[in-house]
Amino acid sequence: MYTEFMVIPLANSAVAPGEYALASTRENSVNAVLDVLASEPFTFTITEICRITTLSRPTVTRILNDLIDLDVANAQTASRSHSSGGRRPQIFSLNRFHHCSVVLRVNYDVVEGWAIDAAGGIIKSVSLPPVSAGDISDRLAGALTQILQAVDSTVYAVAVVVMGIVDQGRVVRSESFPELNSNSWIGQLNAILDDFDQSARVVALNDAKVAAKWMYSQCCTLGVGPESMIAIHCSEDFGCGLVFGGNLLEGAHGAAGEILQDEGSMWSKASSFLRKIEQDQDVSLREFFANAEAYDQENAFIEPLGRLMGKALSSMVLTLDPDAVAIGGAIVDCGPRLLTAIEQELRKATPTPPSVHVSPQGAQSVSEGAKMHVLAEARRTTLQRVLPPADQNH
Repeated sequence: MYTEFMVIPLANSAVAPGEYALASTRENSVNAVLDVLASEPFTFTITEICRITTLSRPTVTRILNDLIDLDVANAQTASRSHSSGGRRPQIFSLNRFHHCSVVLRVNYDVVEGWAIDAAGGIIKSVSLPPVSAGDISDRLAGALTQILQAVDSTVYAVAVVVMGIVDQGRVVRSESFPELNSNSWIGQLNAILDDFDQSARVVALNDAKVAAKWMYSQCCTLGVGPESMIAIHCSEDFGCGLVFGGNLLEGAHGAAGEILQDEGSMWSKASSFLRKIEQDQDVSLREFFANAEAYDQENAFIEPLGRLMGKALSSMVLTLDPDAVAIGGAIVDCGPRLLTAIEQELRKATPTPPSVHVSPQGAQSVSEGAKMHVLAEARRTTLQRVLPPADQNH
């Protein structure tokens, strides 16, 4: 009964909205049950799971039995019976520590990392300030070691988020951290995983692109997501992700969105504007953005910054004609006047400007996007264990 195949968006699963999968009915059903178990309040009766997923009771029963056999889910008898009386129902929950995923992130002022349980909760977090640009590999190794020492679960996915061009899980070029360009650090981290008897392998991710996927997913949770979107992220500098047809555009070599790095462009001018602020105020941009209104009263910068961003976006909007522009990162602390200035410039450039909005939880776009990525990878590994071979090889 599980031989029918279809292409569907897994909009509420660990796979990001807009990421489509060729999936069997069985896979979709298992995904739906896992989605419920991974959501609050994290404990459900079989009746509740059937109602939420709209799956039949026999189907949910079979899936739960498979998940329990693999120790992915737990079952226990409720402490009280139904209000109508009768036997106390069985309560099902996800075994959140069955496996975990790891995210490491490289910033100008910190190397940080998280171990994430099967439901997306943080098990362990670390933060190591880099001594210099040349010690990033050692800091990454130290962060991963601390995380692995603190977890007992099998690691299903490991991702390192970097600033730079990334293609197929490896760094093509990072101007911010040239040490990463050799990719030898990936082998170093994989060796540490081997020392802890973990078979997961490290992949590199571009920070702006994972932020873009998160921003797009947030748009989708608010309703139907835009068909196309330019996602601008800025906490330390500007980054860009492009979403078309609900899918993130990578480009032939992972460089889609790097239009922001063109020297002499309006984006370069906007970046120089931020660098000057950073130098004049002697604070990090994150700290500066957090106190944007107070700083702006002394020396106006929010509207000038918005106008620069609007002018820089105009050429992209005229070329790509997107439905929406989303702004994420610490820059969202600048408030609505930034968006107003951007919108004004776009209206000058085109009679059909895209909608411009701040992404919900925009300041956490990179970390949440990376978390979403590793949870999706962990879900795929879980499905490989749960599904029969016929469903895995569709």
